[in-house]
Formats: sequence, C-alpha cells, structure tokens
Amino acid sequence: MPPAAIFFDMDDTLLDGFAAMTGAWDAVCAESASVLSCEPEALRLAVRRESERFWSNEAAVETEWRTRLREAREHVVCLALESEGWDTAQAPTIARRYGEEHRARLRMFDDAMSTLETLRAGGFKLGLLTNGPSALQRDKVERFGLEPYFDVIVIEGEFGTGKPHEKVFRHALEVTGAAPADAWHVGDNLYADVGGARAVGVHAVWIHRDRLELKDGEHVPDRVIAHLDELLAALRA
Repeated sequence: MPPAAIFFDMDDTLLDGFAAMTGAWDAVCAESASVLSCEPEALRLAVRRESERFWSNEAAVETEWRTRLREAREHVVCLALESEGWDTAQAPTIARRYGEEHRARLRMFDDAMSTLETLRAGGFKLGLLTNGPSALQRDKVERFGLEPYFDVIVIEGEFGTGKPHEKVFRHALEVTGAAPADAWHVGDNLYADVGGARAVGVHAVWIHRDRLELKDGEHVPDRVIAHLDELLAALRA
C-alpha cells in the first residue's frame, strides 16, 4: 500500500545546495586569494579540510552550531586561515561573501516542483522537515514558493529541535494524521534523515542525487533513490 504521508528534507533533496556551495566557494576563494596572498585552490582546500573536520561528528555539533550556521561558517574559515598562517581578520568577510554567493546560486532541482505538484494532486499529505536557523530556512521556503505544497513545515530554529530527534517526526505525523507505518521520509542525510525516520518507524528513503555513496554504518535506509522520479515510480508500483 502507498503511504498516506510523505515528508521531505529540503537542502540537497529539493534544493541543490551542493551546486550552490561549490560555485559559491569557487567565487569567494577566487576574490579573496589576492587579499590573502595565496592561491584560490589553496584557500578552497583549507576551508574544505576544516569544514569536514568540524562537521564530521554531527551529533557533537548539532546542539551548538546547527542553528548558528553563519557563526559556524566564520569559525571554520578562521580555523582554515589560522592553519595556513593567513590573516584571520578576513574570516568575517569571507564567510559573509560565501553566504551572499550561496543564496544567489541556490536553485531547486529540476524534478522537485513537478514531484510536489504530482504528489499534491494525488492526495498525499506532505511535510517539509528541515534543520537549520529559522531565518535562513524560512527565506528558502518563501523564495521558492514551497509553503502551499506542505501540510506541515518543521524548521529546526522555529520548532526548537531538529532531525534526527523523534519529536520532529512525531509532530509531522500528528499534523498529517498518519501512523509511522503509513509515512515515508525522503532525505539525503543518513544520520538526520534516515536515522531519525527509522527510529520512529517511518519508511526512510535515502536520495543520493548521483553524488553520495552509501557506506556501511548504523543508519541503513529502507529504500535508495537517485532522483525523485524513482520515488514516483515506487509509489505507482
């Protein structure tokens, strides 16, 4: 039987945050390199290294930093500059410019809106469950006109907690009137999306967008898809 409710993550599930991130860092590193007297690629590598170190343990950073992404970004950039002996006073400017470039480059995936329209027309209850600061995530919801498609929107900075906490999923289930066994959650993050959904008995659909690799670990999805057309095909099966 198809589910009664389908919940979606937002970043890198409906919105192509990875492409925006890549383009934004390329642009910002190119413009900042001359000020720091370094090569753009050296700056990019330093930021990537420190970012991966900082965010590698999601459980450790989620309570302090996930709703303070601007401060976290500046902190990471400062660590990168310090590690290479570059001027750390440039960290606030670099972090701010990245935020501006990322916002300007962010786009919806080509299949996102058509999928939401198809599901809405099909009578499914829909939910949007996204981690991050209230202002940043709400801005995305408004800019891309997402609100009319969802029966429930849970933003970590507004709700008070984020995925993988069971409160997020249970709230979405309550609002949509769906039992856990009658709901699916689609997201790209194995820890927050897959782990959180499975912990409450929701069918976890992991979307990798031909970019991520499924590695051995404790968070194993119930279903794996590359793009949202595979989700629609699974619902029709």
